[in-house]
Amino acid sequence: MKDIQNGILVSCDECIINIMNKISEKTPFEIKDFKGDPEISRHESLKFIIRSLYQTWNKPEVPRHCREKITKNLLDHGQFEQNEIDVVFEGYGYESDDYSDEFYEDHPEIDKREEIKNVFTGKKSVLTEKKYNFPSFSCDYKIYAGFCTVNPEPEKCPDCGLEVLNAPDNVTWGYEKDLVCPVCFGKRDDEFDTIGLIKDGNPTHHGRWDTQKPEFEFGDTDYFSFLHPKCKKSELPDGKGIMHVNGLWVDSCGRIVLGLKCIYCGAKNALKPFTTEKEIPLLNESGSKWKSFKSPVMELIDNVENKEVEFKSCLISDSTDPNKKKDYEFIIAKSVAAFMNSGEGYLLFGIDKYRNIVGIEKDYPKLGKGKEDQDGFQLRFSDIIKKYIEKSFFNYINVEFDHLQDHDVCCVRVNKSDIPCYTKEGQFFIRASGFTQQLSAKETVDYLQANFNEQR
Repeated sequence: MKDIQNGILVSCDECIINIMNKISEKTPFEIKDFKGDPEISRHESLKFIIRSLYQTWNKPEVPRHCREKITKNLLDHGQFEQNEIDVVFEGYGYESDDYSDEFYEDHPEIDKREEIKNVFTGKKSVLTEKKYNFPSFSCDYKIYAGFCTVNPEPEKCPDCGLEVLNAPDNVTWGYEKDLVCPVCFGKRDDEFDTIGLIKDGNPTHHGRWDTQKPEFEFGDTDYFSFLHPKCKKSELPDGKGIMHVNGLWVDSCGRIVLGLKCIYCGAKNALKPFTTEKEIPLLNESGSKWKSFKSPVMELIDNVENKEVEFKSCLISDSTDPNKKKDYEFIIAKSVAAFMNSGEGYLLFGIDKYRNIVGIEKDYPKLGKGKEDQDGFQLRFSDIIKKYIEKSFFNYINVEFDHLQDHDVCCVRVNKSDIPCYTKEGQFFIRASGFTQQLSAKETVDYLQANFNEQR
């Protein structure tokens, strides 16, 4: 999928989707020439294919499982041999004593707490785990190798004239997402320098005032602006730039962030005013409340349960019946699977069916000694999900916490999966009209053809 903001291609995984489609459809990969050697050419193409699949499926870290899954898929595809696949993996493999959760599961004799102590004491572990560190590939490489289906257009740098691809490689990190020249960007003097800026992205969210402190300038009535002292293109006698507000962020904590931009040089920065409440009213001219700025979690709570939102008062059932506890865990897991198959959705813990914020604190004592906190809650949630869903789908799940009305609330955001998500028992669920629904075999085939372009 492509994410284009302000005319800038800020993220793209079309090459990965292209690879997965070819594997699913058993369509041969085009092997482009590298160094005039057919063997090197096959190796280079296979290296990128494996790296792309590994990057997609190895979240959370499951190196053994991921290698096995990639190998099986490529052998089923039929273009590459086992020995070719093994050569790539072994070429980028290394031994590590920083164990993944998968390794602890494979080796129950290892005490995780003792291993953590070993890290601080410098004591060497007896066993090592095989992990993999694949190189990154530029968009130029992906285009040449024939994996990119987007073919982004080049843009000219206004400072050095270099042709720069409008591609994620050349987009700044963070919230801003500016398109920049990689050569000129590395020559910037400070946080206000704009050399190498090709396309302006979003207003700044995180302010940096390392080399210059903001100055406040009051207008004739109740208007004000901010200054940065060393503007390189200022038209004022004192050489200062005038920064106007060019954007307003409301982040997940309910904070207000003023994005600032200089009217002379285009330098961007940000300031965060202190606010008195988590909910900030936005008023119209008559003084009536027009809208409120809230935490995004509060926005979700204000809605009823629907196709995208589901509320749970707790993570762990209060029932003393083990079967009922297990049934409750399965309800949570199948909701997550259904969101993956239907589109983005949110599972909110600490909210009862009447949308009251009851918090997740009552779950804390049930998490075990030393785990009575948000980290323990997230760990238990992960444990529940991996009982029923393959770990390779965990990269579609994001867990966040908020503190609302003196309670902790957990917000699980589930993104739509690129491939169908079945439970380990082979069941297929979707979200429909605010409910999680299991599809029959025939319904599943029809749904996959309509929504995933495939047949199972």
